[in-house]
Amino acid sequence: MNTWKVDPTASTVGFFVPHMMVSTVTGTFEEFSGELQGNIADLTKTKISFQVIVSSIQTKNRDRDLHLCSADFFNAETFPEMTFSSRTIYNDTDGRYQMSGDLTVKNTTKRALFCITPQEVTVFGATYLVEGKIKRKDFGLMWNRAIEAGGVMVGDIIDIKMSVVICKEKRQ
Repeated sequence: MNTWKVDPTASTVGFFVPHMMVSTVTGTFEEFSGELQGNIADLTKTKISFQVIVSSIQTKNRDRDLHLCSADFFNAETFPEMTFSSRTIYNDTDGRYQMSGDLTVKNTTKRALFCITPQEVTVFGATYLVEGKIKRKDFGLMWNRAIEAGGVMVGDIIDIKMSVVICKEKRQ
């Protein structure tokens, strides 16, 4: 079975979350790794795993990043990683794949669904667009604050969007 590794220098792990009812906070995680075992031309025959270092969060606001790493949100000191492990991957009718798997955040594991759109697949590697949505409260990310004008500071749905480049694992 072939093993392919995520190239973190060419990949992006991003997210979008509603903020204060009128804007969206965008962010990335700068440290992550991942692996695909199997055939990159047919993802239905693969196993995918991914790890993200929580403290590598970047939202262009240092105070917010520190707050997100605190016990109010990710509690990065106690739970330094988020992980994903695929369970099933199947083709949909539009040339994309639907991937279901176990997402673990703050020691809470829930099923998550991601759509994978192949961008480029060659004998040397591949690029995929990976998109999904999760409910942050499902993973214990409960902090919020009411806004005086009505509503809450942080939305519940987090949009995840990744551009993932994989390359053949080099043998030692």
